[in-house]
Amino acid sequence: MTVDIVTVQVCFVIDCTGSMGPWIQQAKTHVADIMNGVSIQYPRARCRVGFVGYRDYGDVDQCIVIPFQHPADTMEQIREVHAEGGSDTAEDVAHGLQSALDMDWSVGSVRMVFHIADAPAHGMMYHDVHVSDRYPRGDPTGLQLDQIVEHMSSLGIDFTFVKINDSTDTMLEAFHNSYAHGGVFRVLDLRPQTSDTGETYTRLPPLLAREITDSIERHTSSQETQYY
Repeated sequence: MTVDIVTVQVCFVIDCTGSMGPWIQQAKTHVADIMNGVSIQYPRARCRVGFVGYRDYGDVDQCIVIPFQHPADTMEQIREVHAEGGSDTAEDVAHGLQSALDMDWSVGSVRMVFHIADAPAHGMMYHDVHVSDRYPRGDPTGLQLDQIVEHMSSLGIDFTFVKINDSTDTMLEAFHNSYAHGGVFRVLDLRPQTSDTGETYTRLPPLLAREITDSIERHTSSQETQYY
């Protein structure tokens, strides 16, 4: 029996501070093509893309949220997003992921978050002592990052973190520990792909496409199993 995939929801959560310009450009350049490829491969899928861009406290446009919609419409809005801000190393990851959690996730859909960042969250529990952090006790508004990630897991959202450097290792360990109730937590480590020619950036689109395909296949298989 063939199972219809009603909706494939993909939310890109991207650190939009000054060092992230090339990665934001990758989103602007390739996300629409990736989702078009998914639509061709899975013609019954209804693809919707959302976007959360976060910076840090004191930055202009600390958090930018674009709701789930047709990929082309989302990409059109992302064109106005640029890399700027970030006065210390740690960034406002908590509000970025909370905003992603608050998106309009559909019941029964394929649900995915791609988090692309080169810096950890505020709080000494999320990074080593060498990372500059104005809020070493954690998010100054009281957001609990571990609870946010745990809630994502409970919703069955597949979470893929794109690792750019080692500064996020402690945060990723905490994420992994919190992701125990559903969904899949994965890390795409791009460091081995780094080269002077920018190979890191060019490798990202096919890796993201593969992650989306894997999630759709896993969802489809689980839906088919329910009929037997």
